[in-house]
Amino acid sequence: MEINIAICDDEIVICKQIEGILEEMLLQAAVRYNLSLFQKGRELCESMEKTKFDLIFLDIELPDMDGIEIGSYIREALGDEKVQIAYISAKAEYALRLFDFRPINFLVKPLEQEKIKKVIDKYLILAEYGRQLYTYKKGSHFLKISLDEVLYFEKQGRKIHIHTLEGKQDDEFYGSMDGLYSQVKRNQFLFIHQSIIVNYRYISKFQYEFVKLVDGVELPISQSRRKIIRSMYLELIESEM
Repeated sequence: MEINIAICDDEIVICKQIEGILEEMLLQAAVRYNLSLFQKGRELCESMEKTKFDLIFLDIELPDMDGIEIGSYIREALGDEKVQIAYISAKAEYALRLFDFRPINFLVKPLEQEKIKKVIDKYLILAEYGRQLYTYKKGSHFLKISLDEVLYFEKQGRKIHIHTLEGKQDDEFYGSMDGLYSQVKRNQFLFIHQSIIVNYRYISKFQYEFVKLVDGVELPISQSRRKIIRSMYLELIESEM
C-alpha cells in the first residue's frame, strides 16, 4: 500500500508538526507514503486537478479559500467521494458544519499526536475495506467488484442489482440478500430494507425513515428496521470521532 497525503495549513509550523508525526507513524507501520504540504487552499485545489490524494489534513481557517469551500470543491466539483478529509481548527464549533463532506475526523488545535494516530489507524482500516472484493456469479462466470465502488445493492424480483459510483460498474446477478449481507456487513454496509443494502460511507443524509446518498438517491428504511438501523448508524459515526 502507498498513501498519497496532503497537509494544508497556513501555519508552516503546523504542517511540519503533522508531517513529522506522520513520517514516524507510517515508517513504524511499514506503509509507503508521499507527503505534499500546502499553505494555501487554492494551491491544494489546483494540485488536486492533477494529483489524486488519499488523505488530506485540512485547516478550516485558510486566508484565501476556507476548508468548507475546499470540501465542497472536492465532493461536488471534483466528485471525489473517496479521498478522506481530516479537518483541523482551533474552534470546535465547526464540527457540525462539516457533516456534508463526510470527514474522517475533526482535529482541534493544539494538535495531539494520539489524535493524528487515530486518523491514520482509521484510514488504514477504511483502505483495507476498500481493497476487499465481493465475488458474485453471473451465468457461468464468477465476477469481482471492489466494495469501495458500491453505493448500494438492490433486490428486484429474483435479481440483485449493484449500483456503483457514477454507474460505471453497475451489474446484476441472481442471489440472496441475506447471503449477500453476511459477506458485506463487516464492511460498513447497512441492511436498511428487505430489498436494499447500502454502503454507510456514501450516506450523505440520514433520516429515521430514509437515507440520502451522495448521488442524490433516496432509499427507504423499513419500519421494522428503523430503530436498529439508527443505532447501527450512530455507532458507526461514534467510531469515527
